[in-house]
Amino acid sequence: KEKFRAGDLTFGAWMEISHFAVAEIMAQTGFDFVVIDTEHGAYHQESLAITLAAFNGLPTVPIVRVPWNDKVMIKHALDAGTDGILVPWIKNTDQVAEAVAACKYPPDGVRGFGPWRASRYYREMEEYARDANEALVTVTQLEHVDAADEIENILAVPGLDAVAIGPFDMSGSAGVLGQPKHPTVQGAIERIAAAAKARGVPVCMGTGMPLDDQRKWVAQGVNMVVTVDALELLTEGTTAALAGHKEALGAG
Repeated sequence: KEKFRAGDLTFGAWMEISHFAVAEIMAQTGFDFVVIDTEHGAYHQESLAITLAAFNGLPTVPIVRVPWNDKVMIKHALDAGTDGILVPWIKNTDQVAEAVAACKYPPDGVRGFGPWRASRYYREMEEYARDANEALVTVTQLEHVDAADEIENILAVPGLDAVAIGPFDMSGSAGVLGQPKHPTVQGAIERIAAAAKARGVPVCMGTGMPLDDQRKWVAQGVNMVVTVDALELLTEGTTAALAGHKEALGAG
């Protein structure tokens, strides 16, 4: 949050692979944040807690993308000890307000109390309850083109720390699924980025992309940069290694 307030670039990664070794590698690399994707990744409550344990004592902030804008799902991730929440499939201001409220204890929100792991198994219950609302990084992912029409009101919701974009789902909402570079989608993203930049609200593209595209969006206000995706590293790395060895050793 200090980097957010200073307007600094932050660098992060995405992971969908539920394995402690992958979590430790990502946690130990030096990213500012890592998004743990429980929307599309193979996580359950126990494996999420194990994944979060890999970040203990390290400066990298784990941000859990929950499967849905659901206060129970959000509560489970928070109680397991995440330092940040990313809520997907956000379309309008009311949904943003619901997501933020689910992340906050009363009187600021509606989060139920039971931070079993987050409070070191209730050893630091009072401290956690006192600091949690301010300490948590709350991000909503705008994944519908209509969100651009409400972006000023969305950014004004108290307690919202940053917004992410969902280019592929946004393309589906525009009727051009799989075409995130379609002018309608790009126009919506540009409006969101411009409004957020003017307000000083951090923006994440919600996906990795080539460096030339990264430069373009950073210039337009995107400052939470997704540098790598663990699954893509594995698939692209193994494919490249196999092809390289076959070529070098004349195996066709």
